[in-house]
Amino acid sequence: MSVQQSLLVVLFLTYPGLISGEDDVITMFFKGYDKAVRPDFEKGKPTIIRSSLYVESFGNIEEANMEYKVYIYFRQLWTDTRLAGKLNHTLTLKGGEVDNIWIPDPYCYNARESNMMVPNEEINSFVQIRPSGDIVSSKGVTLLASCVMNLHNFPLDSQTCALKIGSYAYTTNDIVYVWIPGEVRVGNKEMAQFEYKGSKLTSDIEDFDTGNFSSVTATFSFQRRIGYFLIQVYFPTIFVVMLSWIVFWMEKDDIGNRMALGITTILTIMFLLGSLNGNLPKVSYPKALDWYLLISFSFVFLSLIECIIVYLFTKKATSDDQKIKLKKTDIPLSKRISSSLKSVIGSKTEVNAPTPHNMQNGIINMAASNDDLEMVHMTTKADKAVLDDGALQDSDNNEKMKKIANVIDNASRFLFPFVFICYNIFYWTYY
Repeated sequence: MSVQQSLLVVLFLTYPGLISGEDDVITMFFKGYDKAVRPDFEKGKPTIIRSSLYVESFGNIEEANMEYKVYIYFRQLWTDTRLAGKLNHTLTLKGGEVDNIWIPDPYCYNARESNMMVPNEEINSFVQIRPSGDIVSSKGVTLLASCVMNLHNFPLDSQTCALKIGSYAYTTNDIVYVWIPGEVRVGNKEMAQFEYKGSKLTSDIEDFDTGNFSSVTATFSFQRRIGYFLIQVYFPTIFVVMLSWIVFWMEKDDIGNRMALGITTILTIMFLLGSLNGNLPKVSYPKALDWYLLISFSFVFLSLIECIIVYLFTKKATSDDQKIKLKKTDIPLSKRISSSLKSVIGSKTEVNAPTPHNMQNGIINMAASNDDLEMVHMTTKADKAVLDDGALQDSDNNEKMKKIANVIDNASRFLFPFVFICYNIFYWTYY
């Protein structure tokens, strides 16, 4: 490059208004430069591309689609000795001007939507060419990338999402990507449901049928915020389960209101379970939230079963009490006659059995005169005896069933809250 050409370039960079032929300056600067050939191709060694990321912000992390959005500036640094020594100042190119030099062709392996490979005039990008031949390329990129998530502990989970970037066309014989040492800088770390925890940078070689390709991977760590789920799921579920315990203090024979309350709480739990899973991927394993709602559903369902059991015991005892009151009129005629005859015969045998002494004194004739009166009296006693024989046993059974119903209700008032508290302690400790 002659002194006049160098002076022309310096004047253009310092006072661009003095020179109107901008295209001519660019043309002169890149005269004899072949942009189709990568740097160091003649030397037979790969070009080292040093990379760095600046994350402007993270978008939504969608569990249903297992993807997340990220807005980044992807920077690449390499050395092109063919451009060294042509300038005393750094030359900046932007838009379509970038196409005048050779640049790498990075793309994101796990991107579902990306503008990384669109033409430079359609994206925010620039290239700086330093006097030493070092080149800095920066491009603003929006990526919608896949993120395979493990939801066993959802919503008490942590997730890691990666960005894997490498060359699309150049193998490791031509290009090798490496990270510039240091952490990924993140501008805005605030997210609605997640808290950014840090990043990890790694390099790797991908083996394909067309050759080995160098890649760099940035892995981001996120911790899910639990506040939303505490307010929308956990606290309402706890209150619904506690509401189902009211049945233990209701009247035992009031099965209608008891069942209505139990069914209402069951439907509420089922609604929570269905509405939450509608926004999540249809995974084939239960999540932590599923376990909590299913166990809560079990508590509500068991309280409903308890109502039915207590009602059956109470109903049985009440029904037997009514039968005891009507039992005297319900005694079959044959049984009444048989019992009366037995009572009469037994009583006459005890009281009026003839003895030699009675026969001698003529008492037999006196006792015989009272047979009709005693027959009526013994018939009444027989009815009472028949009633008392069954009533005593039935009354004992009824009292026992009422006592069992009371014990079940009283035990449930203590056991259900105690077991539910123990389960919550285990759940929050385990997860």
